[in-house]
Amino acid sequence: MSSEMADGRSPTPAWLSYAGLLAIFVVVIAAGYAGFRAFASADLAGFNLYLLAVAAGVASFFSPCAFPLLPSYLSFYYLAGQEDTAVSPGIGRGLKLGLSSALGVMSFVLVLGVVIAILGAGAGKNLSISGPEPSQFVRGFRGVVGLILLTLGIMQLTGRNLKPRFVDAFAYRTRPQREGQRSAAANLYLYGLGYNAAGMGCTGPILAGLMLSALASGGFGSALSAFVVFALTMGGLMLIVSGLVAASRQTLITRLKAATPRIKGAASVLLIGVGLFNLYTALNLDIFLDLLFP
Repeated sequence: MSSEMADGRSPTPAWLSYAGLLAIFVVVIAAGYAGFRAFASADLAGFNLYLLAVAAGVASFFSPCAFPLLPSYLSFYYLAGQEDTAVSPGIGRGLKLGLSSALGVMSFVLVLGVVIAILGAGAGKNLSISGPEPSQFVRGFRGVVGLILLTLGIMQLTGRNLKPRFVDAFAYRTRPQREGQRSAAANLYLYGLGYNAAGMGCTGPILAGLMLSALASGGFGSALSAFVVFALTMGGLMLIVSGLVAASRQTLITRLKAATPRIKGAASVLLIGVGLFNLYTALNLDIFLDLLFP
């Protein structure tokens, strides 16, 4: 790649573009966390039910239980779609992958909503990690998610295949579409599922409270519609984040192809760091709560 662009300007270093995107992520996360704190401390009794559902969805997406994983989405998106480095990724394909992760987020909300509907609102509140008796199940699950992210980051950094060879061979013979297209979407769907699952220590109690408010104000129909708005809000936020990452990835990969190994290396390191943080805070929950919960 030439040292200067066609118009005579020096190209933006890949690491600076990547760092800039990461800085945007930090600002988005900080704003979302401020929204969570406002939601947690506000008197919500007078809220319109659907505004409450939107606020609850935003608070759940950016809750301290989940948002530490959000920077790793930047890494995971790059690594899941790395087969596109030889081809222009395209915003359309990027949004398709983003839709996969959004569907993963909403799928877990659906599962959690069904559990709460069957077992009652108390089941959702019992998933909390910020109460006097934090859920050990949620705490352990957070540790498992951290361990998975740590493993993925290490394997990617060392150049190892994340799947056994026979899985790759079978997939190559059975899928009719372009190589990697299905697996990238499936990986991002699973990431969206895991992102929301890791956040259930906050999502469960918030969703349970929303369902109670909806049932008290209008019965089953109100509860169902509030649940739909809640799920769409969380899925929509993941789609917006995905659009940001897709646009940046198109720029970095298309214009700075020579730097893609460094981008992948930085993404792997970030994935490792997020995995270590999640694993450490699962083992040291008091520190996590002191740092991030209002």
